Amino acid sequence: MKVLVTGGTGFVGAHTVAALVEAGHEVRVLARRPERVATTLGALGVDLAKLDVVEGDMVDPNAVGEAVTGMDAVIHAAAVVAALDRKYAEAALHTNVDGTRTVLDAAIAAGCDPVVHVSSIAALFTPEVELLTVDLPPVVDADNPYTRSKALADDLARDRQAAGAPVVIVYPGGVVGPRVGEVCGDAAEGFASILRLGFLSLTDGGINVIDARDLAAVLVATLAPGRGARRYMAAGQLVMLPEVLRIFRQSTGRRLPSMPTPASVYRVLGRLLDAVRRVIPFNTVFTAEAMELLTQPKDSDDSAVAKELGVHYRDVTGTIADGLRGLYEAGHLSPKQAGVLAR
Repeated sequence: MKVLVTGGTGFVGAHTVAALVEAGHEVRVLARRPERVATTLGALGVDLAKLDVVEGDMVDPNAVGEAVTGMDAVIHAAAVVAALDRKYAEAALHTNVDGTRTVLDAAIAAGCDPVVHVSSIAALFTPEVELLTVDLPPVVDADNPYTRSKALADDLARDRQAAGAPVVIVYPGGVVGPRVGEVCGDAAEGFASILRLGFLSLTDGGINVIDARDLAAVLVATLAPGRGARRYMAAGQLVMLPEVLRIFRQSTGRRLPSMPTPASVYRVLGRLLDAVRRVIPFNTVFTAEAMELLTQPKDSDDSAVAKELGVHYRDVTGTIADGLRGLYEAGHLSPKQAGVLAR
């Protein structure tokens, strides 16, 4: 198939492009910064001569219209991570929602089948649910701008599904795996903060982890025309924090002591730092949203991934180790912090 990928120079998008090329598809990438194609996709070993690159932004109807022309299918993986700084949060909210609308509507009008939208489990997460499923409603009133943007975009995609369009929605969890140039993914950045601190404050929390290569395989497997609207939960495996610590110790050879801390402390810390960041912008993994997800983890029903798409998840120990190794190789960890991974 001829497949357009938006966000193809990002962590998820780049692994998806690599999987598409490996599967023999003809791939076009819509890139806001085409110079990043070489540093990301090239770093993954993708033959750049096999790619068609269209320069443009996902909110630009003209660029998107040009990009979808002649395509059989579209995978929309582009998204802007919204900061809490009010100056940028609304812009990111606008970009994610309007970008999704622009891409989906252009792809549907061009007759693409399927049109795949990469959402997030964050768009469906509420503390009250016991199991993450594709039937949960998107949380369009979420406090976090990024989460709200993903939920609103998800709601928009569901509207197209209800209207009969062949839109497929995929809900990944924390995506981890080999680096893409210097890009290691948001989940791995959270891991880096633990290795820099040198210890883990344990709670009864956990994280849903899916390997970037497995998610790419899921997205490629959805490319079956004529099957109509579908939704797939691809949150991955729920890994509790004691197991995360065990994998960190095994992968790095470091002692990494633990310090039991009530989950409520994490949630209060996240809310406090969010309040501070609204006044003084800075980057941190300790956001209110991240702490809610971390301290109130939910298992997910990913059964359709294996049953319908034939994708089976690889061992999470290797996935996390690959993510940690990528952090060191990209310069995000010192040799001391990386331990034996630096040898």
